[in-house]
Amino acid sequence: MSNCLFQVSIDANQTTRKVSDTLFGLFLEDINFSCDGGLNANMVNNHSFDGVYMDNKGINTATILLRITKRIKPKIDRLRYWNCKDGTIASLIEKTVSPNSWYARVNSKGKCRLENLGYNGAAKHSKECAMSIRKGDEYEFSCWIRNKGFDGKIKVFSENDNGQLLTDIVEVSFEEKWNHVKVLLKGQISAYGKLVIVFEGKGSVDIDCVSFMNTDTWGSNDAKWSQGKLRKDLVETLKELQPTFMRFPGGCIVEGLEHGNEYYWKDSVGPIIDRKPNYNLWATDLADGAYCQSLQVGFYEYFLLCEDLKVEPLPVVWAGLHCQYRGRGKVPIDSKEFQETVVQNALDLIEYANGDPETSKWAKMRADAGHPESFNMKYIGIGNENYGEEYITRFEIVKKAIDKKYPGITCIMSSGAFPSGKDFDTSWNSARKKFPDIYIDEHFYKKPEWLIKNHDRYSDYERGTAKVFLGEYAAKDLLKDMLFSIEKFIPNYYKSALAEAAFLTGVERNSDVVAMTCYAPLLALAGGTQWRHNMIDFNPAHVLKTTNYFVQQMYGATVGKMVVDIKGNLPEGVFASATVSEEKLVIKLVNTQKSPINVKLNLASVTGSNANITYLQSDDLNAVNSLDYRGNPVYKVKPATKQLSLDNNMLNIAMEKYSFYVIEIDK
Repeated sequence: MSNCLFQVSIDANQTTRKVSDTLFGLFLEDINFSCDGGLNANMVNNHSFDGVYMDNKGINTATILLRITKRIKPKIDRLRYWNCKDGTIASLIEKTVSPNSWYARVNSKGKCRLENLGYNGAAKHSKECAMSIRKGDEYEFSCWIRNKGFDGKIKVFSENDNGQLLTDIVEVSFEEKWNHVKVLLKGQISAYGKLVIVFEGKGSVDIDCVSFMNTDTWGSNDAKWSQGKLRKDLVETLKELQPTFMRFPGGCIVEGLEHGNEYYWKDSVGPIIDRKPNYNLWATDLADGAYCQSLQVGFYEYFLLCEDLKVEPLPVVWAGLHCQYRGRGKVPIDSKEFQETVVQNALDLIEYANGDPETSKWAKMRADAGHPESFNMKYIGIGNENYGEEYITRFEIVKKAIDKKYPGITCIMSSGAFPSGKDFDTSWNSARKKFPDIYIDEHFYKKPEWLIKNHDRYSDYERGTAKVFLGEYAAKDLLKDMLFSIEKFIPNYYKSALAEAAFLTGVERNSDVVAMTCYAPLLALAGGTQWRHNMIDFNPAHVLKTTNYFVQQMYGATVGKMVVDIKGNLPEGVFASATVSEEKLVIKLVNTQKSPINVKLNLASVTGSNANITYLQSDDLNAVNSLDYRGNPVYKVKPATKQLSLDNNMLNIAMEKYSFYVIEIDK
């Protein structure tokens, strides 16, 4: 053990600043198949035969960022991911269930099979089954179906790549008019499977809005979850972070690549069959642009999720600018379209979330779904990673409209994609002069060394004016991952988590100016990532918590109400913060050095005789918690706990090298 020793004094009654009530939250964007293939409990890929993909032939991220790519167009492929054997399948629009949804007509000449593999990431596992079946679990199959001269039986089941039956076989009823049917199947074997619908007989059948999911979804017994359903283990993993807000639906997908690709929240609410899919911006580097946003997880589900997690909803709306870094265009400020699709769209969203169903058509849509009560939305982001005077003018127009009709809503303005520079300064200068009541959305992805060096970034921020919303950040070498040495990039290695822990001590100490923070991205399907450094990985059957997840959890679960002063000099490479609630003093210590360090804490105004300690540590900075497309999570780094006794209000801790400690003492 090293002889290095440092001492600090902490008086739990010596508070300096109030901690923000919304300091640690979530940022949920549909990247890495986070929604379809992840949160969306429906395992059927292209469920409604309305698939919209990206025509990305000859296009990649580099050509877009260099602005040498011409206009990107949607690619309609309504039957993608459906395999019809011993029969034919066609896409039709006549006499539909919904005017927004095409359907499939299956023609059988004796025994026809219709198969769907599910969401496998559209990359190296693109030909593999992706529906997780567990022995003993119950699964619901549902669809809209109409008989068009078929004489026979229709059966449904799941089987694996080798044709082994994974569930029982259940017969599906049908009529000559559109009918919504549901049947239950029981898992017989635990494995990845595909959905199989067999038509035994001759003739045609129309089918639409196909769903196949485990019945144990999040909120399955709550009537308000009447539309999209969420995968339970993923939601439970989010809940364990103890967040205070959730930003959604993005991210870059808010602004889109081209006109018509921006996220239009009105397409994402209402009955599932009425929702209008779009191609996902993150399909750029996927084969054949194979990423569709089905919007089965839409704004109604986002608001419900916020309510169930007891967090503040923070939706982001389009500012009329497509991604400025990709140079993709804009809607003129003086146009009717700007007023309708930007200004009015934001106002209608607030009405949808908070309005009275008796007087508002948007609020009535919310009530009709099963939630007549207001969602009590208090925050709204206007634009994502936008910058410059033209953006600020747009922001001001939308903010004035919101302030006039819905005073009290906090508007959030972007400062671009970087934590410094001309565009960053322009946003902050405008906020301080014109909008002191707003939050500024800062984004950065930087090397671990940068986060450690900038741990005290917010200490010198001006108080009493606009506050910081750290809307996207991570200790990630962005250029190395995206442009250079891709094969050498290690995502979510322990060094990145340790750097984030050190940086967050400064965030916590300055949580009077930093109102909100959220890590990005949040979720990633193993084998289907477009962004490889993410907080939570999952495959069809399992969820993995990265080292970075544990840092976020240790902060979110223990933050107090007031910042407590720490007196004493910390050695190089050691970082600390302290907060207090009515019940506890919480101290966070981070040792980024390669040597152990002895810590002596001189405490005052505490009553506890013991300190409960949760800590994260690894001798290997490259250690990674990992999950493959198939298989169980592998953990190299997980939190551990221990208890130490206080001696006359003094606590001695032997901090291991490369460690993060959360110390809780009764006040």
